[in-house]
Amino acid sequence: MLTIKHILSFSILLLLTTSMMAQKNTRKYDDLWKKVDVLINEKGLPKSALAEVDKIYALAKKEKEEAQFIKALLYRIDLGVVETDDAVISSINSLEKEIGQAGEPVRSILASITAEYYWNYFQMNRWKLYNRTATTGLKKEDIATWGIADFHQRISELYLLSLKEDKLLKQTALAPFDPIIAKGNSRRLRPTLFDLLAHRALAYFKNDERDLTRPAYAFKIDQEDAFAPAAGFVRLSFPATDSISLQRKALLLYQQLIAFHLEDKDPEALIDIDIERLGFVRQTAVTAGKEDLYYAAVKKIAEDYRQNAAADRAWYLMARWHTDKAAGYDPLQDTANRYAYLTAHKICEQVISRNDSSEGALSCYNLLREIEQQQLSHITEKVNIPGKPFRVLVNYRNCFQVHARIVPVNEALRNTLESVDEKEYWKKLTALKPLRQWAQPLPDTRDYQRHSAEIKIDALPVGSYALLLGGKEDFSMEGSPLSVQFFYVSNIGYVNDRNEYFALHRETGKPLVNATVQVWKTTYDYKLRRTVIKKAEKLVTDNKGYFKLKDSSNRSGNIRLEIDHGNDHLFMNESAYLYYRAASTDERNAEQYEKDNRRAFLFTDRSIYRP
Repeated sequence: MLTIKHILSFSILLLLTTSMMAQKNTRKYDDLWKKVDVLINEKGLPKSALAEVDKIYALAKKEKEEAQFIKALLYRIDLGVVETDDAVISSINSLEKEIGQAGEPVRSILASITAEYYWNYFQMNRWKLYNRTATTGLKKEDIATWGIADFHQRISELYLLSLKEDKLLKQTALAPFDPIIAKGNSRRLRPTLFDLLAHRALAYFKNDERDLTRPAYAFKIDQEDAFAPAAGFVRLSFPATDSISLQRKALLLYQQLIAFHLEDKDPEALIDIDIERLGFVRQTAVTAGKEDLYYAAVKKIAEDYRQNAAADRAWYLMARWHTDKAAGYDPLQDTANRYAYLTAHKICEQVISRNDSSEGALSCYNLLREIEQQQLSHITEKVNIPGKPFRVLVNYRNCFQVHARIVPVNEALRNTLESVDEKEYWKKLTALKPLRQWAQPLPDTRDYQRHSAEIKIDALPVGSYALLLGGKEDFSMEGSPLSVQFFYVSNIGYVNDRNEYFALHRETGKPLVNATVQVWKTTYDYKLRRTVIKKAEKLVTDNKGYFKLKDSSNRSGNIRLEIDHGNDHLFMNESAYLYYRAASTDERNAEQYEKDNRRAFLFTDRSIYRP
């Protein structure tokens, strides 16, 4: 007679024996797959690999190793596919055939995989399907003749078929199917085969396929209850007025998943799917005030599961909601959300203080860094008046004191800076000896927003300069923003119409008489692989400050002007454009050209045309 002790001993022995056999079997298949991988990846012999896969396929089918069978089937398809439509269609037909012959749960898995094959084929051939009309009364065995609606119908059918045996799938763990599952960090959130297949189906049903013809009564998510707490959401009814609506199918699937996990002892999977559901409804709903409804729903999850690390994700989404609001702040138009970053910052700090390693806590840490990030840029006039102070507009965020340097620059330095990478660029700039250096306080707004302020730069003599701003006194690049603006100090200015110029005093507007103008032409040097400048003509302004560029090369192109007048000098690092007029007109003088091309227009039909 068997005692309880004997029964327990026998059960333990049976479990150990089964486990050892499973491990032995797994090792056997691992060795077989290693041989296949060597043939594919190292030797580049797909045909030989296919022969080995055929052996694994037959063995797995004989031994009823479901995961190995599916893996071998997919390898057979992939190795046999040439990148043509016919080959892909052949693969789909093979999968359809296997679905009809397979038992559960293999049938459900193959249905999901086949749906994905159809969806990928549709996406690759979308351009062919745009203008294809639907056919009726035909046997649609050849998917090459299908229209858009045909594809969506079959894909939907297959994803729904993959979940038809939901009772069995909910009792099926994922471990036996490890050989065909890409492992990630979400296994605990997808504990059963039903969870895995349902989320695969959701990835399709959530997409907003606008190519699909929609009826006048198309389904819309317009119920506020779509944001209801999980227990209330699963009891909602979504009328089936639109049978082809992907959004409705997604909602129904969310209901199934949430209902399945509603009574879980560990609510982590429930929290995950419910948060995903709220994000989907937020994105697709047409309900008035949906942003506030979304926030309230996420907040309830965060507060209801406050002690569970999985709820950190809900806290993060609340903080992200506030940062999105804060990003809409405009000091001149909309100041309603100026301090929204403060709320987000506080939420993130509270989550991080709990010292857990959840995904939500990591997201909060990254968001906190984003909120606290320092930003700095500045703008000044390209040319400023010598001997007079001028203003610089500083745009800043989270920088309440900046350090400033003014350094002289020359053409050689500019050319060097253009040929180095970003790190070397800043290294060379910050190593320059400053002409002037100081610390500049900025208004501390305490709102983490981007602001602007004007600062004064004391008078400078004629020259070319760079104004550097940095968050640290030593202008180091580590953890601190840097900004540079190149500018000139000169009284020289000019205006032009195409190739005709007037050199003028920048402040008074008086003509600069007898100013020398050196023209430089920019060309690309293919040996140096960069743009270089070469001297061209040298001109002198007349008593009106006038000068005209001569075209000695009979070509249009970019030029730079170097102008000297007395002790003043201006040579800006920006190009003008040299215009070339065809010989049929350019050979004549300007007066003759204007005379020959003069035309008069009289507008008498409407008063709007009168001068």
